[in-house]
Amino acid sequence: MHTILAKSTFAFVIATLIVIINMGCGLSVFKQSRETATPVKTQGSTFIVVDTTDVKNPIVASSIPLPFRVDSNNNVVFSGQYAYITTTQHLHVVNLADGQHPSLVASMPFPDKVGSAKLSGKRLFIAGSQEIYIVDVSNPNHPSLQSTTRTIAPLGPIKDFDVHNAYLYVMDTGYYLHIFDVGTVKFVEAMPVSRSRLVGVRATGEFVQLIQSESSYFSQHTWREILDRQDLLELSARYEKLRVSEDYLLFTSRGHPTGVITVAREDHQAWDGGQFEHYNMEIYYSDYLRTKENKRLNTQEIADVVVSSGGVAVNNLDRWHRRIDTQANILGPITDFQISRDFLYVSNLNGFLSIIHLFKTNRPFQRDEDRFLSVTPLGTLHPMSIAVGENYAGVLCDLDDLK
Repeated sequence: MHTILAKSTFAFVIATLIVIINMGCGLSVFKQSRETATPVKTQGSTFIVVDTTDVKNPIVASSIPLPFRVDSNNNVVFSGQYAYITTTQHLHVVNLADGQHPSLVASMPFPDKVGSAKLSGKRLFIAGSQEIYIVDVSNPNHPSLQSTTRTIAPLGPIKDFDVHNAYLYVMDTGYYLHIFDVGTVKFVEAMPVSRSRLVGVRATGEFVQLIQSESSYFSQHTWREILDRQDLLELSARYEKLRVSEDYLLFTSRGHPTGVITVAREDHQAWDGGQFEHYNMEIYYSDYLRTKENKRLNTQEIADVVVSSGGVAVNNLDRWHRRIDTQANILGPITDFQISRDFLYVSNLNGFLSIIHLFKTNRPFQRDEDRFLSVTPLGTLHPMSIAVGENYAGVLCDLDDLK
């Protein structure tokens, strides 16, 4: 009897010690998890679909949340009914077959931070810090990493890149241009370029011509002749952003970072400062609002807004100049712009998507109310990148306040 009682008491003590030890361990683990846990951000960006069937009256058709942050280097590109979107460390594929109800069909992670993407055929090229990821998107629902190409020393982080005729052209922050044959993923050459003088890069395979502001090329050719060759790359060096289409060459100047786009017109002589057109978004938007109000009051004054090195003025038909006061930084800095036919789509950081008509005309000026077709407010969203389709535009937006 005493033996049984002793054994029972011993078992009870052991069981009690085990419970106490387990409780202590549990509390320790719980305390540790509370100390090391970090909040998970479930929604960091939004993709908006804007119906642009009527360019004078665009309509926000739909939006879809994306689970990760987006920064100024990320972008969106269209291919058919699909939108390919990069966020800080992911590629997302959105099906736009029904613009009213877009659907996220795939997300692909990368080991490090990624920037912009460009599409060539069924391959998507995505910039990393010092590498380009080549992603097979022949099946958009299941994108897969095909290969990775790294820049060659001397190198810095990737600043910009373009893909043209089976060749990849990468500009690094040290202003070296790296050339790759993407068919064989073979490095071809790296060459230094001048940041201050480089206006554009013309490329035919591995043969590259650097067009510089001092080049005699500009004095001997019109923009029409330059653009007809269709081999200018969209590489930014001297300019913040560069866009090329069949009829237009547009760029943003470092001298006007808050809202000026320069247009090299097809019917103008090259590199003549008087022949470029400068679109000051802040002034155009203010004049657009003023014109709308004047139309409402039936007191419209016909005027042109002109931007020059001396400032901003309004030209009446009799060429009388007067200064106008505008509210500064209404739209905020330009974050992206794209060309579609004769229309220029511009996104501004403070939450606006604008559409401007690019005229093919010999007249140096047009009435501003004819140029600035519409502006679509996006509320508290910060548009970072836009892509333009047949009857809709896609806008990639950041949700947080940006410093």
